Amino acid sequence: MKYLLFMALIALVSIFTVSTKYMRVRELMRYPVPTVKPDSTVKDVITDLFVERKDTVLIASGGLLKKCEGIVTKSQIYIKVLAANLDPSNVKVSEVITPQSLVTISPDASCKEAAELMMKHNIRRLPVLENDVLVGLITSEDLLKCVS
Repeated sequence: MKYLLFMALIALVSIFTVSTKYMRVRELMRYPVPTVKPDSTVKDVITDLFVERKDTVLIASGGLLKKCEGIVTKSQIYIKVLAANLDPSNVKVSEVITPQSLVTISPDASCKEAAELMMKHNIRRLPVLENDVLVGLITSEDLLKCVS
């Protein structure tokens, strides 16, 4: 499935037309974005993912002006917590965050730029930040809507 999404992303970048080439991330991004605080437990995250019917949650601190600190996916939880036979109630989400620096994008960037960033970093989700404040999330699935 992951391979197919990346192949579709490659196709997407190569067949962008003039109209979609300049479409902005702001037009396709998802908001509101499910977030949890860095001191939340993985059990809390699993509950949120189930309730929201999502496969990703962003780790954010702050009140209304959320500062994005990381991203956690169901896959990371399976690999780093459940497969390691750890108790999700005793593991903080900050321990599961992807170790490399978070790749983000501006809401004013083009969708083509978003697709290129995803391919370059081998990721499927980009937090959207404006002035270092979380304003949305764009996924490879969102970008595929440009060509349908």
